[in-house]
Amino acid sequence: MKRLLLILVAIMVIMPATSHASAQDQGDFRFGFRTGYYFRTKAYAIGVYGNYGITNWLNVEPGISYICKQKSTVDVYCDFHIPLEMATYWHLYPIVGISINDISEKSGTIDGWAGGLNLGLGTTYDINGHWNFTAQGKWMGRFPREHTSAVIISVGIGYNF
Repeated sequence: MKRLLLILVAIMVIMPATSHASAQDQGDFRFGFRTGYYFRTKAYAIGVYGNYGITNWLNVEPGISYICKQKSTVDVYCDFHIPLEMATYWHLYPIVGISINDISEKSGTIDGWAGGLNLGLGTTYDINGHWNFTAQGKWMGRFPREHTSAVIISVGIGYNF
């Protein structure tokens, strides 16, 4: 796990200096819908996200996901992406972020919630000038210990404003 973290940090530090383009320019905004599967908790999720280009090489993406299972919960996250151009309309990006997990009516106290650290990799393919397709693989570490960490694979569609 330490090696994976070191590789992600190295990519985030080295690649912005060598990458000459980004998935979106500074000030650009994207809104989208995403669906995914939480492997360790065996649950599907649907959600919305907004993605804003802070700079040409750094995007912030806050979002919310509704976890569709017997004891439904809501996850709220804020991830940072460094888009790396692979082709004219295709970008890869490492994901680093934080989240608040397992928010539900049943967890009305702070003891029922969990905090989390998000690490992963995503891709964006621009279909045309406004629409894009995204796919992500993300590990969501949850704390305290009694909450199960999740591995999430998701796909989505977004609209560029």
